Amino acid sequence: MKKHTKHILAAAGISLLLFGTAHAENTVPATKPMEQAVQEHSQTVLPYLYESKAYGYRIMCPKAPVGVIPASVLYEGRKGEVLIFENEEYNIKYAWVVLVDAFSADALPDLNSIDREQAETLLKGIMGSNGYEGIMLVNLTERNKAIFAMTAKEIEIDEDGDGVVDAAAHADTQMAVLFFRSANGERYGLELIDNPELRAASVSAFVEGARTLAGAQK
Repeated sequence: MKKHTKHILAAAGISLLLFGTAHAENTVPATKPMEQAVQEHSQTVLPYLYESKAYGYRIMCPKAPVGVIPASVLYEGRKGEVLIFENEEYNIKYAWVVLVDAFSADALPDLNSIDREQAETLLKGIMGSNGYEGIMLVNLTERNKAIFAMTAKEIEIDEDGDGVVDAAAHADTQMAVLFFRSANGERYGLELIDNPELRAASVSAFVEGARTLAGAQK
């Protein structure tokens, strides 16, 4: 995992599980400086409660959204909403994407019950099939784990499928993403849009918001 990603995660106070972080090639263990950063990190205050009329979920936000649009505007066929906190005309500067039914029921095992070997195999598989710079299993709450990943700015491309990198694509921005199940079993995906650069404070607020996400009352 690149130093920039580690710095963002440590500054944001994201807690790694003790077995470490799965990478495409190897497993990088959690370090004492990162654990110390987590312990010293003060919780982000999220003052605004957003309640979705369309999907029934509730989530605490850093401020009231200036606009809310369907997730399908950004991702065709996806269910959910984009909570826009900052924008310049039609350019989204800062937003959370809340995806409902974000993955199929059998796509992910119970993240709270898998062991170290199963977790590493799962994360390496996801890492290998997506343009992520880093991926890990995190303690979203004391009783619930989530997959956290950051998209890469440099993406290696195998153009002919021979296993050899032929080119590299450069992305102008990075995104942080989370995938998890709620206490009621809802399958959520959250994405952080923060342009032009991911800020540690934004990542911290994003993770804190995910911890407050609650599905529709049943």
